[in-house]
Amino acid sequence: MSVIAVVSMKGGVGKTSVTANLAAAMAARLGEGQVAALDLDPQNALHLHLGFEALQREGVCRQSLQHRYWRDVAFTSPFGVSCLPYGSVSEGERGAFENLLASEPDWVQRQLAHAGLGDDHVVLIDLPPGPSVYLDQGFACADLVLVVLLADAGSYSTIIAMESWINEATLQRPGLESVYLLNQVDEAVPLSRDLGAVLRRRLGARLLPIGIHRDEAVSEALAFLQPVLFYDPRCQASDDFQRLAACLLESTAP
Repeated sequence: MSVIAVVSMKGGVGKTSVTANLAAAMAARLGEGQVAALDLDPQNALHLHLGFEALQREGVCRQSLQHRYWRDVAFTSPFGVSCLPYGSVSEGERGAFENLLASEPDWVQRQLAHAGLGDDHVVLIDLPPGPSVYLDQGFACADLVLVVLLADAGSYSTIIAMESWINEATLQRPGLESVYLLNQVDEAVPLSRDLGAVLRRRLGARLLPIGIHRDEAVSEALAFLQPVLFYDPRCQASDDFQRLAACLLESTAP
């Protein structure tokens, strides 16, 4: 089993969209049931990208508080991805779940171990932006950390803090790898183009050569509760996600 933690230092970079669309692109290559998407963001939005309109009430938060296995709340989306929603919960439930995660640092890892996933399965974890117990859990069980950035000054300013967290996690888990992904790339905008070049110089080979272009089809696909690959398989973003899926599957292969 390969685990990819999808993270960002700040919100608004399209992290959840990347998680869902990348999961769908991987499932298209690997086959139905081979890819799981875990939502560890209290916004509970990941399942909306995968074909389910209603905010899922039941999910990993409440299952954890009831000390039940997460696999019982997994559902298979129409796009071949098994989705584990966070769940629509109260503030009290969210706080209790976070206290549980803080007291048991390997909680997510143990839940995934009991999920019945084979060695060839891929799990993508959508984590909330910034430091949190969720981020700690993701770092503890991931094989690869995928950091989502925009080509803007805000994202550039977060790199030092993100590198610090990754370096600290690597001390605990020396085999942990990390890469950066530019999302919503727009080469027609000079500032975006220039900051993209700065990020490439700053990050070197850790910045993936494949970026996700700004494409209205991504937003349109969400409006229809679909991954962009199914909404418009011929658009630029669909091609980007397919190439990204191939690249990451090759790098995380056992």
